[in-house]
This record gives sequence, C-alpha cells and structure tokens, in this order.
Amino acid sequence: MSLLFVYGTLMKKCKPNEWSAYLQENATYVGEASVKGKLYRIDFYPGLVKGEGTVYGEVYKLHEPALILPTLDEYEDYRPDALTDSLYLRENTEVTLLHNGEKKKCLIYYFNRPTDTYPEITSGRFTP
Repeated sequence: MSLLFVYGTLMKKCKPNEWSAYLQENATYVGEASVKGKLYRIDFYPGLVKGEGTVYGEVYKLHEPALILPTLDEYEDYRPDALTDSLYLRENTEVTLLHNGEKKKCLIYYFNRPTDTYPEITSGRFTP
C-alpha cells in the first residue's frame, strides 16, 4: 500500500516539524480526504478512533513505502511486534478524496488507547 492518510501533526496545514518534513520529502501530496471515525485531542496531537462521524485529513502517496513506513511507525509509536503496547495501530482503510469523491484505500494510524478522558474534536478537523 502506497497511500497514507494523515490527520494531525504530519499534515502540511500544521506547524512544520522534522517528521512532517520527512513525509513531505518522501511522499507526494494527493489531496484532502475524509474517513469515518471520531477525533480526540490527546495532547498537542490528535487520536482517531473508528466510529460514526467524519474526520478530515490529507492523503500522500509514499515514494518507497518499505523504507518510509518504519520511520513513520517510530513517530506514531506503532510496534507491529507489540500491538497492545503501541500507541497507534496502522490499518488499511477506505477514505474519500474531497476534490472528486473518489474512494481510495489508505494506511491510517488509529489511536490505540481508551478515549473517555480526552475531549472530542467534533468538527473532525485537527487544529494545533
């Protein structure tokens, strides 16, 4: 899978950081998109969980997924060999591109902790 949906600090709309710069250098921006789910403010970053609602973000085509994903996994604290300890889980999910309504399968990092103590971002759009 070479498409990635991001909805937080990796978006180009957010304040640039070393990780978003890494993504920009190693992927091509496809466009804005939406996915079903709920968004929560965890700290200075959000967490997406499955559910009813709409969450907005950006889609990127990764140039070399096998090389890029391990670095992004580190940033998202996703450990394929220790799923219960991972802060996020990476899954393949269908998103909808906003500019043309086209459906695409994308990798998404889902928050892997209970969300009952975090405020929901009801707009579905993360703003730092």
